[in-house]
Amino acid sequence: MYGKVVVLTFSNTEEHIFNKVMAALRDETASENIYESPHSILSFSNLEIHPREQIVYRDGEIVSMTYHEFFTLLYLAQHPGWVFSKEQIYEMVWKESGTNCRAAVTNVVSQIRRKIGEGYIRTVVGSGYRFEG
Repeated sequence: MYGKVVVLTFSNTEEHIFNKVMAALRDETASENIYESPHSILSFSNLEIHPREQIVYRDGEIVSMTYHEFFTLLYLAQHPGWVFSKEQIYEMVWKESGTNCRAAVTNVVSQIRRKIGEGYIRTVVGSGYRFEG
């Protein structure tokens, strides 16, 4: 299966733009499959995420999570500091169009916060959510 083809031309003075485009494409390609993390374990203050085992530890204790909770947390934690809209999160985790997804993502983020604590996922008003490790 092939995607769209885009041809871009940059002058030598616009090389920084080319590098930004390539970095964005690499990041997007890397995040296409959140099931395969480049890191075996993501470690943050009092929180560990084990992508291969699909296990989260909070203060050394296993945190029980649903499929959507785990992969939403993983997606955000793989990009600390990045802001993702509810639609982006839904499309990445649910693998469906993000149209009319607001309640589902809001509910899942609320459940994650209840389970791991308030300090990890921040709401960015008008934009979405950001993971702060």
